[in-house]
Amino acid sequence: MENGERTGAKKAKVVGSPRGQAKQEAEGKEANGGGALVPVNGAAAKVEIMVRMKRTLLHCPLCTLPFTPPIFQCGVGHLACGPCHGQLPGKECRSCDGDGGVYTRCFAMDDVVSSAVVPCPHQALGCRSEVAYHHLADHRRTCPHAPCACPEPGCAFAASPATLAAHLAAPPHAWPVHKLRYGEVLRLRVPESEPRRLLVAEGEKEEEEDGDGRTFALAVGEHGGAVAVTVACVGAAAGTRYMCKMWANGGVAPVTGKVQRVLMETEVPSCSSGGGEKAMFLGVPRKMVHGESKQIHLGVRINKVSSG
Repeated sequence: MENGERTGAKKAKVVGSPRGQAKQEAEGKEANGGGALVPVNGAAAKVEIMVRMKRTLLHCPLCTLPFTPPIFQCGVGHLACGPCHGQLPGKECRSCDGDGGVYTRCFAMDDVVSSAVVPCPHQALGCRSEVAYHHLADHRRTCPHAPCACPEPGCAFAASPATLAAHLAAPPHAWPVHKLRYGEVLRLRVPESEPRRLLVAEGEKEEEEDGDGRTFALAVGEHGGAVAVTVACVGAAAGTRYMCKMWANGGVAPVTGKVQRVLMETEVPSCSSGGGEKAMFLGVPRKMVHGESKQIHLGVRINKVSSG
């Protein structure tokens, strides 16, 4: 008698279903002495295992890029990715050296490539994503946990966007932090002595999804005799687009009696450095700078346009 087998139990019977799928019926004794048929689903449960393999096996030998379905194989066994297969003369295998190796779709390799899943390389920084190997490069470019370098000169600190924001807000950098809500105007007075600050998106309530905690870096600096103001999203592009409308107000024009204003509206770029110096800038003439502290009076409105 096998270990764990009940005394008096009959062997399982395999009953063919109309669609060719097998079910097992195990017959056992109930406490009252009657027999009971217990159906057992014969379909195997999904099992995942971790394996090590050469990375080259997941790359096309022709272009050396990661395989992405559809994948093709010649009669000898040489593989080609879809783009390479489409560019081969006569769709014939180049490695077969004119012997006429014709490619056909390799569904087995499609399944292997689609099942090859790897963790995000930024797992230590908080990313819990697991992605198909052939999507890894795209994920790395857009991972919201990708490390960002501190933009302060001489500082070698690098971390995830959230950690970098906390680092910049704390001494010795002590960037001022302002809360903003998407679609609403945030008014700032930025003195020359504090040229950089963080803007953190929040909702009216903690449970609201509109406030996604995204951090934006606002920077002010010299540019060709004027003052340049930039806004950039800290971190990699995470599939969400933001638009920023930003303006600076000067004094009252003596001729018209109207407040002088310069305005810019642009899509907010993402940056890995946190400073946003390479973003499009709002150029503010020096005559629009206020007072001894050389303040710039700004209005900033950021809208979340779409999510990827």
